[in-house]
Amino acid sequence: MNWQELIHSVSLQEVLSGNIFRRGFFRRQYKLIALVALLLFIYIYNGFQCDSQQRRIRQLQQQITEARYELLDISAEYTTKTRPSNIAGQLSLHNSKITESTTPPVMIK
Repeated sequence: MNWQELIHSVSLQEVLSGNIFRRGFFRRQYKLIALVALLLFIYIYNGFQCDSQQRRIRQLQQQITEARYELLDISAEYTTKTRPSNIAGQLSLHNSKITESTTPPVMIK
């Protein structure tokens, strides 16, 4: 029996009740049907795993972006605090005896 004969001889009641699987065609092809079902489950599982990994990748990319912004903020703050004029201002604010050198540095050869 080929597929066309099988389709024409099957009623809706046989499909819904499951009696279609008692036919000889399905009995001979049960290994193939089981393999196709197994591959289908593996395919669906793989799809869920890919979606999960994509979500994780998006989360990590968001964390990287936030870390970059935080790095820029910290870098700007560091640059401001280590600027010589700011250091001199902090020293004068605390009445420190340390002052800026008025003589430029000289290279020794």
